[in-house]
Amino acid sequence: MTKISEFFLKYPITIIKDLRLHKKILLQGFLGATIYSIIYGIYEYFVVYHGIKLIDILGSIINWTIMWMGLIITIAIITHFNFQNIIMGLFYMSFLEDLMFWLCQWGSTGIYPFPAADWWDVIFASYRILGNWGRAVSFWPYVPFYYLPSSVMIIIYYVAAYKGAIYGRITAWLIGPFFLVIVGTAFVNDFIATLILIFGPFLFLAYAFTLTLWAYHQSEKNSQNT
Repeated sequence: MTKISEFFLKYPITIIKDLRLHKKILLQGFLGATIYSIIYGIYEYFVVYHGIKLIDILGSIINWTIMWMGLIITIAIITHFNFQNIIMGLFYMSFLEDLMFWLCQWGSTGIYPFPAADWWDVIFASYRILGNWGRAVSFWPYVPFYYLPSSVMIIIYYVAAYKGAIYGRITAWLIGPFFLVIVGTAFVNDFIATLILIFGPFLFLAYAFTLTLWAYHQSEKNSQNT
């Protein structure tokens, strides 16, 4: 089996059997995503949008690309290319980095930043389709609505993953596809975004189920040949 085929056929359903190693990699991914999100949030506020104002040169898309690629490279290096931790680290960063940006604005201006202007629903089709996830909640602290489900899902993932590798993998398969389709439909039209948001998670789960069956039959076949 080639390295590429292993990545798509074997890795998604293979877990780390050594619990201590699993927890070490999990902690590295969590700390890496946390520190990176904090640093980039500070950098984005004081350098990209203020001070040098790199946003006038880069534009939003390039800035976001740099931010996401930086996180992917960081987590890939410190977790030895653990794909699960990369995906969940991206999810974690999607709200923590944004929160840090607004906290920097609060510290810089002395004015509480929330409710913030809802630019998310204007730009991201997936947020609009899901019910204007960029709108502020109607109670204190008036943060964007997407902070709430995002933080809950991230907490559930890290708690489950700390309990054991199998729990982390199952939780990642349930949460990760939802996050990926939200990202994947951010810049398409509303109709296509709706279709992908409805059917995308089921396709990911069907993929996982098919791989599980394939691995089971491979195991049965190998046991019969021995």
